[in-house]
Amino acid sequence: MKQPRLFILAALLLFAQAAAAQAPRRAEDFYNRGLQRQAAGDLDGALADYEEALKRDPRMHDAYNNRANVRLQKGDTAGAFADYAKVIELNPADFMGYYNRGVAHLNAGSYDPAVADFDAAIRLNPKLSMLYNNRGNARQAKGDLEGALADYNKAVELAPQSSMAFYNRGTLRQQGGELDAALADFDRALEISPRFAQGYNNRGVVRRKKGDPRAALADFDRAVELAPDDAEVRFNRGITHQALGDAESAVADFERVIALNPQASEAYTQRGVLRLGKKDAAGALADFDLAIRLNPADAIALSNRGLLRLQRGDLKAAEQDINMAIRIDPSLKASFEKYLQEMKRRK
Repeated sequence: MKQPRLFILAALLLFAQAAAAQAPRRAEDFYNRGLQRQAAGDLDGALADYEEALKRDPRMHDAYNNRANVRLQKGDTAGAFADYAKVIELNPADFMGYYNRGVAHLNAGSYDPAVADFDAAIRLNPKLSMLYNNRGNARQAKGDLEGALADYNKAVELAPQSSMAFYNRGTLRQQGGELDAALADFDRALEISPRFAQGYNNRGVVRRKKGDPRAALADFDRAVELAPDDAEVRFNRGITHQALGDAESAVADFERVIALNPQASEAYTQRGVLRLGKKDAAGALADFDLAIRLNPADAIALSNRGLLRLQRGDLKAAEQDINMAIRIDPSLKASFEKYLQEMKRRK
């Protein structure tokens, strides 16, 4: 399932431009060029320009904000936090420094500091939907589902045309098993943003859970069309093809997932299950081996490898695999008890 969406704010104030033919001299000139370079994806150039701007005007808080954003994109988290702190010091009445630092905390998995920064941003700007939206993301991540729902509801109230607000509320409702409510939120998100691949992906997951795999497949097809290199979307479509009995299409999707992300253990597992169904024991075993190497806690791969080893007469290894699978997922015990009893008899 795709997770809630968030974004960071750049200070986009443009200062009066110098003559086009002149090299930048003033802080404002470097700042403006930094904005242009940042927008074009030239992070190193933007960083250099913001630094030149700050040499000339050490109190230019917008330059600190944008330099922080660039530093965050380049992986310099400590430098970004230092810059956001400077933004807040120089302009404590502006919500942007708190908001961006909150996003940085959220991305770093520091949920309590993120909530505290979003709280501060909301006090300064209580009518901005995305502040509640991202506080909801932080609250959801830390397990405060009631607080997250309240925030998403407020985000929807303030911005009823925000696909992101409906999408994030949908992910929360999906997580809580409220499938009909989640479906309604994803429907609305897609009405607003009909090219929103993640919305189709999550709606497909909900439709599949509600027992409508063909409608789910239509959503995954659309998501793949919009985001052909998204491994999660491809995997979800493969699972749906598999449920509908289209093994060939499922294998094609799982192989594409593996090409996009060779560490995707679940794709090897599912391809192995399909190979097992086609009596390709060697191919299935190779897939289960890879899946377990990547994820030793993959109970499906372990249990299926155990069955293959049992078929080959390797009783000790088979018993080891199946017992490990049951320890990881005790619900498997009833299904595999007869195989364990068979191994005891054959010893």
